[in-house]
Amino acid sequence: MTDDKRERVTQRLRDLRRRLDQPPTDPDVWELDLYSYDESLVVAADLLDVEVPKGARDEMSAEQRQVIEERLAAAGLDVRAPG
Repeated sequence: MTDDKRERVTQRLRDLRRRLDQPPTDPDVWELDLYSYDESLVVAADLLDVEVPKGARDEMSAEQRQVIEERLAAAGLDVRAPG
């Protein structure tokens, strides 16, 4: 993945994560953000050859989400960091 693409993916994931960490004002928007975040996690994992837990591509649990975040961080893309 090019540095520019990595930066865009990282920023998108961090922006979505930041919104998800806030108390939801609109549950529908929060659900869309969560779906977008999960999809973006899978895309980033695929781009970095990071293993995605079985079943996470269909409907991701909080535990699977955390595993992918940790694996991405180990691969050099920490979406949990402020940005």
